[in-house]
Formats: sequence, structure tokens, C-alpha cells
Amino acid sequence: MSKLALGGSLSVVVAASLTMAVSPVRPAEAQPPRCNPHIFFKHHKLSPRNFYVPRTRFIDGPGGSMTVSVTREHEVLAYLETLKVRSLEKSLQLTKDDVVKTLVQSLSKSGLPHLEERHMVFTGHEYSREISKGMYGNMWYRVLGYRIGWSAWRVLGTCKLVPVGRGIANVPSRVEGWRYWETKRPMFRGRVLSPK
Repeated sequence: MSKLALGGSLSVVVAASLTMAVSPVRPAEAQPPRCNPHIFFKHHKLSPRNFYVPRTRFIDGPGGSMTVSVTREHEVLAYLETLKVRSLEKSLQLTKDDVVKTLVQSLSKSGLPHLEERHMVFTGHEYSREISKGMYGNMWYRVLGYRIGWSAWRVLGTCKLVPVGRGIANVPSRVEGWRYWETKRPMFRGRVLSPK
């Protein structure tokens, strides 16, 4: 190991040149990277999940057959509220908008404050199944879907990623149906409901 010994005026020059070489020199064009700040989401784990509809679990048996159904009622409602309007304009060429405007004006002149049209739609799903001899049939209506783990991240102006939040989302799909299974006794949540 050698020791560096400096003395006199030469040491000042060497020390000054060493300090100048150590300090970084930045060109005018070099600047830290900049990013557009924003938030984005990642999903981590996706697993299938059943969402059971309350009050749709049925037990039947022993043996025989069982038929279950779910029915939904949808209401389509068109509602139009009118005001008392006067129009002095008369047009020879009527467009679709003019026809609607004329209809609204005639309804408002007749004293109807609103016009309502209702339409009911019924949809459903029925399922039948034969139950094995001596067994109890169980059916439960479910909506199929997914359980998704997610996280939210923020990108800062310095391009640094910062976690904002994380969680689990239960996302139902548009597919639904009955789940069927058989047991030796009528059971609910692992407990026997009846000895026979």
C-alpha cells in the first residue's frame, strides 16, 4: 500500500484538479425523466365463484323427481311529461322531430300533464331432475362469476410507481343456472334437518 504525500504549491494544484474531476458535469440537455401522472389498475388472481340467490334453495325426496323454477318480472316504462306550449310556426315539410314536437303540443293542449306507457316482460328458468332412490335432491339457484384480486397504482411525474390501494372484487357474469346435488338426509350448512 503506498501513501500519497503532497506538500507545497503542487499539492494545491493536484487537490484542485482532483476536486474538479470528482464533481459531476451535466450537459444542459440532460434532465430527469418526466412521466404523465395517472392511476392504473392491475388484476392479480382470477378464480371462478358462485353467487347463490337467497331463498332459492330447495330440498326434495327421498327419491322421485323435483322441478324448480325462477321467474323474473321486468317493467319497461316510457314516460313523457308535457308543458303547455304554443307554437306559431307552421311547416309544410314535416321531419321526425316536427312530428314528435306536434304530438307533444297536441297532448299538452288536450290537458294531459304526462303520458305513460308500461310493458311487462316475464323471463324464467325451469329445471327438472330425477332423484336417486333413497336420496334427497338439493337445488340452489346461482349466478356464475369471478372473484378478482386487484390493486391500484399511481404513476408520479418522476415515473415512480406508488401503490394506492388493493382489494378483492366479486364480479357476477350474465350466466346463471341451477346447481344440483344429492345427500342421504336433508341437510343445510352441514347439519341434518330431519332424521328421515
